[in-house]
Amino acid sequence: MKYIFWTTVFFWWTMDFYVLVLRKNSYAKMLDKRSKFVVIVLIFLGVLLAIAPESFRSTWRSREFGIFQSVGTVVVILGIVVRLIAILTLGQYFVADIAVNAEKRIVQKGLYRKIRHPSYTGEIIAFVGLAIVFQHIPSSIYISMLPTLAFVYRAVVEEKKLLEEFGEQFVEYKRRTRMFV
Repeated sequence: MKYIFWTTVFFWWTMDFYVLVLRKNSYAKMLDKRSKFVVIVLIFLGVLLAIAPESFRSTWRSREFGIFQSVGTVVVILGIVVRLIAILTLGQYFVADIAVNAEKRIVQKGLYRKIRHPSYTGEIIAFVGLAIVFQHIPSSIYISMLPTLAFVYRAVVEEKKLLEEFGEQFVEYKRRTRMFV
């Protein structure tokens, strides 16, 4: 299970690096870029604070990969699958910045029928999975809470921009869906 965990984390980070940095975006109108910076800073801060304590590193090096790590790995995989489905649903319209697609429409298929931010939901689930794997109270708090705050912030900014852009159409979409799971 240890190798599955590391393979999963490698896939997750590679996927995010590709879609957030390397992939060319096809959007019609940029609504926000600043919130991406806030998200990146909070995630890096969460990871750095999580792995910084010597007590975490010494425990991590000596701990057997047990039941908590196995459960956490399954949660990480679940989060990555949710995020991947969200990305594939948006297809060419998935972008790193908050933007509006050329057709200027709200995607309401797949996971987006019920959840307004399935991609962020997947990330939050994956980071909670890391917290379970870490099984170290301070590190688990940092690795789960800071990224969660980042994605909640990003969703709030995105919803404000989408409300400005789509008005009543977005209000109606909000009534039928949840922000996260």
